[in-house]
Amino acid sequence: MSARSVVGVSLVCVIWGAGFSLMKVGLRYLPPFIYVGLRFAVTALLVGLVVGWTGRSLRVPRRARGRLAAVTAMFFLQQGAIFWGLTYTTAGRMGLLLNTQPIITAVLAHWFVAHDRLTWSKLAGLLMAVSGVFFVFRESFLQEASGMRIGDMLALLAAVSWGTQNIVTKHIVRDMRPAAITTWQAGISSVLFLVTGLLVGTGPLPKRPLDLAFYGATAYIILVATVLGFVAWVYLIERNPPSQVTSFCFITPIASLFFGWLLLGEALSRDVILATALVGAGIFIANHEWRGRSGAEVVPTTVGGE
Repeated sequence: MSARSVVGVSLVCVIWGAGFSLMKVGLRYLPPFIYVGLRFAVTALLVGLVVGWTGRSLRVPRRARGRLAAVTAMFFLQQGAIFWGLTYTTAGRMGLLLNTQPIITAVLAHWFVAHDRLTWSKLAGLLMAVSGVFFVFRESFLQEASGMRIGDMLALLAAVSWGTQNIVTKHIVRDMRPAAITTWQAGISSVLFLVTGLLVGTGPLPKRPLDLAFYGATAYIILVATVLGFVAWVYLIERNPPSQVTSFCFITPIASLFFGWLLLGEALSRDVILATALVGAGIFIANHEWRGRSGAEVVPTTVGGE
């Protein structure tokens, strides 16, 4: 990866880490499906206007329609699980569990992306990250209330969906530009989320009067975390191996824990800190380009066929 790509993906990961805390702020005012629907309706409008202004096309080639439908379905599942899960679990735990997705991406890339093989270092990183997830769930199962477990499981579901989505995105960018993919994903998903929210929602809308905290958090989530973050992410996936891009996601759970503590006063338990260290180290080990003493890259033994 180039220095520009490294800086870009690191910045996106910090932005997303802070976003979990601000999502929880927004959820104090609107129920999850309405809030995420609003987020992506505005996102689709803004990105679509930018695409139109730059003269780029939003047309979906016939050969890309099936993959776009698959990516959008996974995107809907991922984002729905994130926002629903945040009503049960903390921002820090959501950021930690969601960002096990680089390990999922690395495993899937072995089978579905050329020249992105599963190596022994990736397997070691996988085992380390899984042990971190164990500590997260151990803590939630020790809790008397089951709400945190529900949120944690939804976070893990979102991670699986995101990892799968990364692989499909790697193939669809051959036929569509990143901004066009983001526009269609956000536009279709926003309609599905708003309809779902109206069908299952109960109680007043909004849940409390909207104030500066709501508008500030929502502006950050839409303009920075979504419009900037998602377009940059797809751009980086297009130009780099998916497992290398996602290797930097160890930054996001650290950022989510920090901002959850700073903005929401979330407690940092021993198990969660240990889990963050294990997941972060696992992601790094799985995706680091190991080199020998001479500086030449060490090519690990791969598992499975070429």
